[in-house]
Amino acid sequence: MWPAVRNPIRKVSGPLTRQGHGYSGGCPGNNLPFGLDTPMRFTLFYTIAGIVGFGAPFLVVRHQMLRNVTDDEPKPE
Repeated sequence: MWPAVRNPIRKVSGPLTRQGHGYSGGCPGNNLPFGLDTPMRFTLFYTIAGIVGFGAPFLVVRHQMLRNVTDDEPKPE
């Protein structure tokens, strides 16, 4: 009975299956914003991305702490 039901279901659901559309499906490094073709270039971009991504919050906090936020008007002498 199931083989007789399976074929009509495949005909209906066949066009509904997800196609690849250029996605190779699970290749390591496929979704990175930089290529993995040369190790030196990968190391450079990975280091830059790590420094910017990890260091930016500390620089923002430092800038906010050093900023003068007083509302007092300067007193004339």
